Amino acid sequence: MKRQKLENNKVYLTFGRHGRYGNDTAIERLSMLEAYLSGKELKKICPPCDIVFHSPIARAVQTAEFRALGLDCEHLTETQKLSEDCPAFEIKKFLNFLLVGCDNERHLHFVTHLPVIEKLGLGELGCGEIFVCEADSWQEMLCENFTIKLMSCPDIEECLNLLHKAGISAAEFHTLTAQKILSALTTL
Repeated sequence: MKRQKLENNKVYLTFGRHGRYGNDTAIERLSMLEAYLSGKELKKICPPCDIVFHSPIARAVQTAEFRALGLDCEHLTETQKLSEDCPAFEIKKFLNFLLVGCDNERHLHFVTHLPVIEKLGLGELGCGEIFVCEADSWQEMLCENFTIKLMSCPDIEECLNLLHKAGISAAEFHTLTAQKILSALTTL
């Protein structure tokens, strides 16, 4: 799903899987760029997102930081309910609790792990990919009356363009810390 404007009167739950494991960072540096760009893409096609929920596992935390920056979302909330070992009924109870109180929100984003995605019955999701769940209302979402679309990871060309815009050379990119990359992206 690319650059297709979704209908404004709908509500959205978006579930993104964390980026690929890194050697010296929680996720690979390329996954950092992909998370930022996918946040930018979500911002184009979904209503604004005020909170990004994420699991406390480092690869999800780091993915959430970059995706939230792309979404222009300042609030990140860590929850055990998005951890791999959380039982399915606890995950669903957590989501139901959120949806019941979602009067003014129209988009909630979650950064989690494949086992959580599978426990929700959404299917296979690659690292960095996102499922976009769309419904007419939160009540319809609660009743699981929604459509699901897959948003693929940004391609390497988009990542290279982002590096160029941020003024980061390819050689320099492989030596930067996650914090320095995040800082460079905040200037865009």
